[in-house]
Amino acid sequence: MKRLLFPVLFLTICASTYAGSLNKSKKDSIIAKKCEVCHTRTSPGIVHDWENSLHAKAKVTCIDCHEAEKTDADARAHEGVYISALVSPADCSRCHPQQVSDFNNSLHVKAASFIQNLEGDRAGDNVLAYHVEGKAAAIMGCEKCHGSQVKVIDGKLDPETWPNNGIGRVNPDGSKGSCTACHTRHKFSIAEARRPETCGTCHMGPDHPQLEIYNESKHGVIYASEGHEWNMDISTGAWDTRHHRAPTCATCHMSGIGELTSTHDVSSRLSWELEWPRTAKTENWQEKRSKMKAVCLSCHSQGWTDNHYLQFDNVVKLYNEEYFDPIKEGMDALYRENYLTKDKFDEEIEFKYFEFWHHEGRRARMGASMMAPDFTQWHGFYELAKHRLELKNMMQEIRHKKDQDEQYHKK
Repeated sequence: MKRLLFPVLFLTICASTYAGSLNKSKKDSIIAKKCEVCHTRTSPGIVHDWENSLHAKAKVTCIDCHEAEKTDADARAHEGVYISALVSPADCSRCHPQQVSDFNNSLHVKAASFIQNLEGDRAGDNVLAYHVEGKAAAIMGCEKCHGSQVKVIDGKLDPETWPNNGIGRVNPDGSKGSCTACHTRHKFSIAEARRPETCGTCHMGPDHPQLEIYNESKHGVIYASEGHEWNMDISTGAWDTRHHRAPTCATCHMSGIGELTSTHDVSSRLSWELEWPRTAKTENWQEKRSKMKAVCLSCHSQGWTDNHYLQFDNVVKLYNEEYFDPIKEGMDALYRENYLTKDKFDEEIEFKYFEFWHHEGRRARMGASMMAPDFTQWHGFYELAKHRLELKNMMQEIRHKKDQDEQYHKK
């Protein structure tokens, strides 16, 4: 854990707390200036970003974030001091304690575990990434969003695990997460983190196309039309419907709006677990739904909001009971009765089943949740209906072929 170099005055800027120096030592100032001068030559983009950041205005310098103790696992000697290239949430928490505390309660902090040590149907992600596709693909693909454990070998960051800005990254100091996944170095812009494109770095594609779903929705259409005119730099406590005509991802999931306070727990307003094979209610789901409804009520009526959730819940019920449950029951029977091996993804039907819930099922549910009709219908339930039939036929064929083979060998 890097030490706090000097007493701090907490400045409320854009609803985040930045450290300002009360009594910065002359030595620290000299080191900070040395960093700036040298990196202006070697990596000018970093310095330019910092110069235009709120950190610079609050007199937070390179050494304030990057200085390390000699005993830190990732510390290295550099120009007369010990530094770490990796700044973790534990470091950021010295000035942003509430944001890091919220983050530590979110699903984001668990992101690395979603592709590691999985069981049941969810183990498909892990097996596909590291065994079927290959480790190099997993490192450059899955781990760049989910994060991985950053290892230190002989005092150096392991090149197989660094660089990595995945949201659930496990850091050498034991903390989890990467603030720069959303607030990119070294400007750490609030406006950037509020834009849907930032979330779309990871939340896009066939299995979780939230960005594409948002773009199709009326919210996304309004943002595309006039979002460039909105003031995204307003402080968190004041940023509300006066400053944006439609919500972005951050508005619904994080922003202080109406009676809600801002949060970095992006899952604190989610009442359904839509990414799971079978949709399940989250813990304290009524409270979480009440919070999300409060966001909706900033622009919509109570009746409109309640009816949206009624329609959305009906979609979830339809998916669970008419699509997932029958196919899951059929697949379980094939495994139980030894028509399929216990190995994952060594048979064609396992790929089809995986895409059934992991791609098509998610698109149908997520499309409904964020009001994107084409994703709910054609990318979702149409595909589900078509592949439900194909899966049932494949199950029958697997049984018939194996039974025939067994009869043949008995003769």
